[in-house]
Amino acid sequence: MKFSQILTASLFAASTVLALPQGENVQRDVEARATCPEQRRAVPWYRAYNPQAVDHFYTTDQAEFNNAVSNLGYNDEGIAALIFNQPQRGTVAFYRDFNSQRIDHFYTTDLQESNNAIQNDGYTSEGITGWIYPDSSCRGTVPLYRLFNPTGFDHFYTTNANERNSAVQDGYNDEGIAGYVIPFRVQ
Repeated sequence: MKFSQILTASLFAASTVLALPQGENVQRDVEARATCPEQRRAVPWYRAYNPQAVDHFYTTDQAEFNNAVSNLGYNDEGIAALIFNQPQRGTVAFYRDFNSQRIDHFYTTDLQESNNAIQNDGYTSEGITGWIYPDSSCRGTVPLYRLFNPTGFDHFYTTNANERNSAVQDGYNDEGIAGYVIPFRVQ
C-alpha cells in the first residue's frame, strides 16, 4: 500500500514538473502575440534587380520602385516580403545604405553596422526602408536571409531557402538572417 502511494505521489510530482515548461511556453506565446503588431498593417517590400550593375534593390515605395524599373535599368522581381513602413511595437528599423561607386544597396537592422558601412566602406545612408521583426517570436514570420556576392559586389535578400541555397551555389556568401518578415503570398 505504501509503495503504491509513493509511486502515485512520485508520478504526480514528475508530471507537474514536466508540465511547467509547457505552461511557460504558452505564457511566452501569449506575451509575444501581445507585442506583435497586426500583420494587416504590413506593406509590400518590392524587389528589383539590375543585371548590368549587378544590384538588388528593395523598397516599400511603389513610385520609387516603378522609377527604378522604368528608368534605371532594374527588372521587376515582384514582392520580396511584407514589412512595416511605420515603427510598430516589437519591430526594429531596417536601414538602407547605397554605395554609388560599386552600385550596391545594403540593408541592416544594426545601426552600428550601417554607420560602419557609411564611415569605412563608401556607402551613404538612404534612410530607413521599413521596420521588421528582430526575431521569430511573432507567429507567421519567416527569416529574411542576407547574402553577399563579393565578385559582383551585390547584397541579396530572400525569404526562400531554396533561392538562398541557389545563390550560394552561384558565388554568394550566406551572411545569416537579417531579421524576420511576413511572407508574401499571392492571393
